[in-house]
Amino acid sequence: MSPTRRDFLMSTTAAFSASRIVGANDRVQVGFIGYGLIGAQHVHDFKNLPDVDLVALSDVYEPRRREGLEACGPRARGYADFRRLLDDKDIQAVVISTPDHWHALLTIMACAAGKDVYVEKPLTLFVREGRWMVAAARRYERVVQVGTQQRSGRHYADAVHLLQGGHIGKIHTVRMGSYRNVMPGFGAPPDSAPPPEMNYDLWLGPAPARQYNPNRSLYHFRWFWDYSGGQMTNLGAHEIDVVHWVMKVKAPQAVASSGGRLALADNGETPDTQEALFEYPGFTTLWSHREASRGRGEGGGLEFFGTKGSLVISRSGYQVFPDQKIPPQNQIPEFHGIPVGGPQHTAEAAAPPW
Repeated sequence: MSPTRRDFLMSTTAAFSASRIVGANDRVQVGFIGYGLIGAQHVHDFKNLPDVDLVALSDVYEPRRREGLEACGPRARGYADFRRLLDDKDIQAVVISTPDHWHALLTIMACAAGKDVYVEKPLTLFVREGRWMVAAARRYERVVQVGTQQRSGRHYADAVHLLQGGHIGKIHTVRMGSYRNVMPGFGAPPDSAPPPEMNYDLWLGPAPARQYNPNRSLYHFRWFWDYSGGQMTNLGAHEIDVVHWVMKVKAPQAVASSGGRLALADNGETPDTQEALFEYPGFTTLWSHREASRGRGEGGGLEFFGTKGSLVISRSGYQVFPDQKIPPQNQIPEFHGIPVGGPQHTAEAAAPPW
C-alpha cells in the first residue's frame, strides 16, 4: 500500500492535536485560516480526529468561507477577517493554509494570541522572517509545526535509517526534480476589479499593492514573486527538507541557480524552468524543474548517490540500486516489515502505523 498526501497529513495533524492534550476527555479547539486546495484537506483530516473540535474558519473569499464552514460543521464560526478569529479566546490552535507570503506574519500573530500553530510549507519566503517566527514561538511558548509532512511517512523514516547507516556508502551527491506539463500556460487575462465577494486588500496583506488580476489570486498566486517562489518553494521545499533530515545539515554554504519563464505563455513570473545547485560540506545537491513536457525516463523524486550505490525515494516508495562493481549483500535487512537493499529492489511503502 502506498501512502498518499492524506496519509501524511493525518499523521502530522494527529501529532499536532495531541501536543496540548492533558487528559483523555480534553479536546483541542482548532480554527482554520485559509480554505483553498490544502486548507480543505486539512479540514477533512482534522475532522476525523477524535480529540479535535473544528470551531472556526476564516477566508477572505466569501464562497470559500461558506464552503469551509459547511465542511467544518454547524458549530463552526465564520470570520471574514482572520484577526477576529485570533481574538477568539476559545480557540487553542490554528491551521494556516494561506498563500505563502502570509505564513510568517500569521504565525507570529497567532503565537502572540496564545495559539499553537500548524503552518503550511514553505515556512516563509525570507530567512529573517523565519528567525522572527522562531523567536515568537519561543517567547510565547507555543507549539509550531510546519507542513513538511513527508517526515511522518514510515518509508521515509526507514530510508533515512538506511542512508544514515551507510547502506549506500558515503553520500556525495543528491538530485531532486519536478517535471510537470502545464503547457501552454495560464493565459494573460487583463487586470480588473476583484470579485465583490473577495477582500482583495486583506488578501494582499504584507505584499505590495497591485492591481487585481485573476492569475494573481487563489491558486495561481504561486507563479508571482510577490507571494511565492514558484515550484522551488512549493515542491522543492519538501525535497530540501528530506535532504537536511538525511544529511543532518541546517543550510547550504552556497547556492547558484539559473532558469526563468522560458516555456509557458502567460503572465506568470516565477520560473517554469530552473536548475539550482546547493553546496554543502562534503556533498552537493541539484534541483531541476520544468513545467513543460518531460524527457524520456525522466521523473520527479529524490535520489541520493553514495560510494556503494544510490537510493531513489518518493511518496510511493523507495528503491535501492547497488553499484554494479559491488556484489549484492547476502542478507537483506528489514525495517518495519519492509525489505530493502539488494540489486534493484523496490521497497513499496507499507500501511502507515497510525
